[in-house]
Amino acid sequence: MIFQRDALSNVICNIRIPNGSNEEVGTAIFIEKNNEPYLLTASHVVQNINPQTYIVLADQKGIPTKLLLSTLLGGASFVNHNQADLAKVKIPITPSNQSFLQGRCFPFNQIDTSNNLISKDVELTTIGFPLGLGSVGAKFSPLSYRTYAAAPTITLPRFDNKVLCDFIILEMPSIGGYSGGPMFDLGYMITGMMSQTKEKTLLHGIVHGTISDPTGGKLAAITPCKYLDGWL
Repeated sequence: MIFQRDALSNVICNIRIPNGSNEEVGTAIFIEKNNEPYLLTASHVVQNINPQTYIVLADQKGIPTKLLLSTLLGGASFVNHNQADLAKVKIPITPSNQSFLQGRCFPFNQIDTSNNLISKDVELTTIGFPLGLGSVGAKFSPLSYRTYAAAPTITLPRFDNKVLCDFIILEMPSIGGYSGGPMFDLGYMITGMMSQTKEKTLLHGIVHGTISDPTGGKLAAITPCKYLDGWL
């Protein structure tokens, strides 16, 4: 199945963690495997969740809708990957969350859990909520950016706990709030009047963070979905 960028807005949500006068913000994606819904994000996004944590997602009219995370999860808890910056939770379907989950999940069979390296010629799209933008106001409008892999695999210490992990490095930087968001090969590319279409949209990774140096250079680090193989 090919997903347009607008349609992919429906499979993600903004996670907001109230912390005093501020809010920590991040992104997560709804996944469906064997007809069971999951919420997938970066583990560092949800490490400080509290009872006031809530998500913002689009209703059927594209209007931002708030939902307490505890209501969505129905008592379930996140499980962290033992190496990669990934956190998952299987969502039990309850009367309180059933309507929110209807038609919202990205199919697991369109996640690339292989060890195959992404070509540097493939256009990639990351979708999320940098600085929390896109989840407040009259319309739900997560931000997307298009880029390419600068390196399909680089081993680096994770930014949060220094555990060595493989990453996909993008030519463009990330921004706070994108963490936990998905990175897709949409399966199509439009160049001028020409459109190239593949078999389906693929999820390749989850945003980890930004590599930067004192010169101002920045690159995004993406946790590849190969870490989901056998775990999700």
